[in-house]
Parts: sequence; C-alpha cells; structure tokens
Amino acid sequence: MPTILVVDENLQIRELVRYILEIQGYRVEEASNGKAALAYLKQVEPNLIVLDLFLGGIDGREIIAYARSRSRSIKILAVSGIPFDGHKMGETAKFLGAHDVLAKPFDTTTLLQRIETLLAHP
Repeated sequence: MPTILVVDENLQIRELVRYILEIQGYRVEEASNGKAALAYLKQVEPNLIVLDLFLGGIDGREIIAYARSRSRSIKILAVSGIPFDGHKMGETAKFLGAHDVLAKPFDTTTLLQRIETLLAHP
C-alpha cells in the first residue's frame, strides 16, 4: 500500500488525515513542520505528500522544491487554510511541482478522491 507523508503544524489535522487514510489502508507518516519533513524526505521517498503550504520556518513551497529536486515520482497535494489570493498561491504551488491544491477546510470525500486520483497516475 502507498506511503503518504502528512505535513501540517496542526496536530488535530495530522491526526484526522492519518485516521482517514489509515482506514483506507494507506501507510501514513507525519511531520509537524518543514524541518521534520525535509529530514524525512532525505531518508525516505513517500508515494504522496499532503502538505500544508504555510508552515513556520521552512514552508511548503520549499518542501515542494526539495521533493522535486530529489524525485519526480512523488505526488504532492498542497493544502492551505489561507485563501488562495486569486489562486496565485495555488498556481505557485503547481508551478513549483505540486500536482493538486486543496483549500482547508476540506471534506473527507474530496480529500480521498484527490489522493486516489493522484496515486492512480504514475
């Protein structure tokens, strides 16, 4: 089963996403900030990253750039609770290499559909 790295500073969001994904049979790893995400990515290549764009310190854009420099096969779903200002942040995330963007709050069905779609395309 695919491995998914969930990167978000909010513990409740990480736990919720972990719960949703583990029920579906995915292996889930967590990182509470950009530094932890980079440390994980230096050791392991997940199939997909669910990544909050706005992290303190090393932010999601830097994580996307790093993941892309290491591997083109990692799928990235960028999420944010901050509105995409005229979709500029979403466009920036996609330009940097995110495959899809999703606004918080999101519902379980939409999250799972986006993840399944991303993992279905090699």
